Amino acid sequence: MASRIQVSQRRLQRSSGNLMVEAMLVLLPTFALVSGFFDVTFALFDWSTLQNAVREGVRYAVTFQTAAGMGQDASIAQTVVTNSMGLLSSSTPVDSNSPGALSITVNYYTQQNPNTVVPSPGGNAPNNIVEVTVVNYNLQWMVPIAGTIINPYRNNAPATISLYARDILGGFPAGTTSVTR
Repeated sequence: MASRIQVSQRRLQRSSGNLMVEAMLVLLPTFALVSGFFDVTFALFDWSTLQNAVREGVRYAVTFQTAAGMGQDASIAQTVVTNSMGLLSSSTPVDSNSPGALSITVNYYTQQNPNTVVPSPGGNAPNNIVEVTVVNYNLQWMVPIAGTIINPYRNNAPATISLYARDILGGFPAGTTSVTR
């Protein structure tokens, strides 16, 4: 009996490193899977929140409302920022021409030619189409494993999303004949 206990203790002393290796072989993939679930969940949250903000911008646009001291395009962009739950800031550029940059864009089209943007100052007239977009929003990793281990100098954004919403402008409010764009 005494020799059996000694063998077990010797075996435990020799195999103590196996427990650590086996634990890491189980815990690392589990941690990666759980953090992947969180990353996908937050990406869907960002997408749905910004899609709702863009839709609210279009809803605001079709009524020809404007905020005090702002034109219609700036008022629409402010509505998108307000409804983005902090994902966009008031410093997000409107109609940015730099490629790859995050921006909010408001474009107008005629129903006869829905693929050609009507240039400013016109376009925001009843029965025209308004399109509000958020382009190049960077999704961020919650746990940036890939960007820190494989290549620490790589951008940690796994993807960018662009969101669009369109609708037909309604009529001008009572007593109004035009709205400054």
